Amino acid sequence: MRYEHVTEIVRLAIDLQGRPGGLTIAEIEERFSVSRRTAERMRDAVEAAFGPLETVDTDIGDRRIHWRLQSRALHPLIQVSPEELADLEAAANGLGRGDLAKRVGGLVVKLRAASRRHSPEEFDTALEALMEVEGLAMRAGPRESLEEGLLSLVREAVTTHHKLDFKYLSRGTGRRNRQRVWPYGVLYGNRAFLVGRTDRGNEPRLWRLGNISEARITDEAFERDPAFDLRRYAERSFGTFQEEPFDVVLHFDADAARDAKAFQFHPSQTITENSDGSLRVLFRAGGADEICWHLVTWGRSVTILEPFSLRQRLAEICASLATHHRHRLSRR
Repeated sequence: MRYEHVTEIVRLAIDLQGRPGGLTIAEIEERFSVSRRTAERMRDAVEAAFGPLETVDTDIGDRRIHWRLQSRALHPLIQVSPEELADLEAAANGLGRGDLAKRVGGLVVKLRAASRRHSPEEFDTALEALMEVEGLAMRAGPRESLEEGLLSLVREAVTTHHKLDFKYLSRGTGRRNRQRVWPYGVLYGNRAFLVGRTDRGNEPRLWRLGNISEARITDEAFERDPAFDLRRYAERSFGTFQEEPFDVVLHFDADAARDAKAFQFHPSQTITENSDGSLRVLFRAGGADEICWHLVTWGRSVTILEPFSLRQRLAEICASLATHHRHRLSRR
């Protein structure tokens, strides 16, 4: 899909959220001069990028379905240009000194403040979701399958501070239990996890997104713990495993030093270049098994200098894998 079509999806999303009565498929066809099938695809693209659409009750006699969007995920993409603000301000000045002029003037101030509210990072996050829907950006490599619309739902619940209700598949029992969670954010590692807490405890927990089904945002709001910081929580681990952090020292051969230098193993890392071209990487994190799983991908170019227990664990994992595959080969 061409880049100008991305703009049309944003325009449609704004229309679907800004019109109280929503839009019908026929109205989308007319506004964008497209066929019915294209109008339906555009509606579906908005829902995939910005969250679920809802139907609107209309006057008796109008049997057409009216679609409306209610999602905070769209807000960073709504941009008010300086020209639009100037035109609105000029219109307000032309109204004289009455109550209407004051209200329009107040609206100009609010719009100017709102246009400065979103950081470039927030805008990029919203745009990335849209581009992925349009096929203009993709996440490389394997990833876990998630229930359709789950990430958009989680994002809205986190930003609006509303509790999430869902069924969760327990790895221990194999059963799905209903959970109600205060969502704080999402951690990405080899798999994605929801970070949040419940009414039964104050400490945040992790829920694997791939094990979540039938999720919905409740009407019940919650007050986020002001002391909780998602970045600090994530930095306790290598990936998503929450274990007591420990100091890690890695040595990369000269042949792999260039790639290792460009790689972020952990936000706390420090890098030292040795005179022979090799590299020394230090960081502090928990999650011994997840560290080992990643280091396997570097092969013989990396050596764990500290701690000894981590080097021992990596040797055990590699020996177990070698035994397993050697046994499989002998059965051929």
